[in-house]
Amino acid sequence: MKEDILALLLQSEKEYRSAVKTAVADGEKYVAGRRKEQESQVSRLKTDFRAYEESESENLEQTLLDESGSMEREAAGLKMKMKQRQEEKAELISLRLKEEVLSLLCR
Repeated sequence: MKEDILALLLQSEKEYRSAVKTAVADGEKYVAGRRKEQESQVSRLKTDFRAYEESESENLEQTLLDESGSMEREAAGLKMKMKQRQEEKAELISLRLKEEVLSLLCR
C-alpha cells in the first residue's frame, strides 16, 4: 500500500509539473500574442498619426497660402488707394498753384 501511495504521489507530482509547464507555455504564447497585437496597434497608431500630421500640415499650408493671397490683394488695394490720394494731392497742389499764378498775374 505504501508503494501504491508513493507511486500515486509521484504520478501526481509528475502531472502537476506537466500542468505547470503547460500553463507556463500557454502563458508565454498569450503574452507573445498580446505583444504582437500591441506592436501592430502601435504601428497603426504611428501610421494614423503621420497621416494626421500630413493632413494638418497641408491644411496649415493652404491656410497660409490663402492668407498670403488675401494680404497681397489687400496690399495691392492699399497701393491703389495711395496712388489715387497722391494724384488727388498733386491735382490740388496744381490747382492752388494755378490760382496763385492767376492772382499774381491779375495784380
